[in-house]
Amino acid sequence: MKLGIVQASSVESALNLTDKALRQGARVVLLPKDWTVSLDLVPVSEFQKIAKLFTAHIVLGGLYDGFSVVSPIITPDGRILGLSKMIYPDVKDAVPGTELVAFKSSGNKFGVLIGSDLLHSELVMALLKQNIDVVLVPSAVPAESLQWWSDVVKLRAAETGMVFVNSNLFVPSRSGGHSLIAVPSLEEDRIAGVVKEVLGEGEGLAVVDVDTTSLIGLRARKLSEIGREVKVNLLG
Repeated sequence: MKLGIVQASSVESALNLTDKALRQGARVVLLPKDWTVSLDLVPVSEFQKIAKLFTAHIVLGGLYDGFSVVSPIITPDGRILGLSKMIYPDVKDAVPGTELVAFKSSGNKFGVLIGSDLLHSELVMALLKQNIDVVLVPSAVPAESLQWWSDVVKLRAAETGMVFVNSNLFVPSRSGGHSLIAVPSLEEDRIAGVVKEVLGEGEGLAVVDVDTTSLIGLRARKLSEIGREVKVNLLG
């Protein structure tokens, strides 16, 4: 299944790059967090048109709608399927979400974690328990934090057996780009998070073909570990 990441920082480039990703065969396209100031400035109807034209899902990143930080999900028939809300919002006075959102595309289950929600293990594990195939992570991580952020994305893929698609905003002096797709891989009986694609600085796009069916066994292995109880022996 082809997955697209768009690294855009304006309405015009977001539409243009999304269109290009879909023309390259992407079935799901993810935009970054904060690529425009608010959801009110997004030409949602234009994105609905191109989603319908290419019969694909478009996830509009993470944007403040005046109440919460949300990620609108557009279906292949051009409908707004729903909004994924940031559970731990980084916008002052934003209303936190109370549940995670998932959807299906081409036989795969997708979950959404906005920005720093990725750092909360209970949210990641909640998606794993629902046997999610791919986790979409729109973010706006600054350049000085990109190394550890990349390590976290890879770690999440390794510890869950799920694919993690991260679209990170690039705006000089504010956010560092370098979006990536991390795929779990079995290496010498251990699961590692392998980076399949990394964008650099500046605006751009990437489309990566991921065989999610080959990862079912890895995810089943991780699911079996969730219920495992380990005793803690307090010494002294």
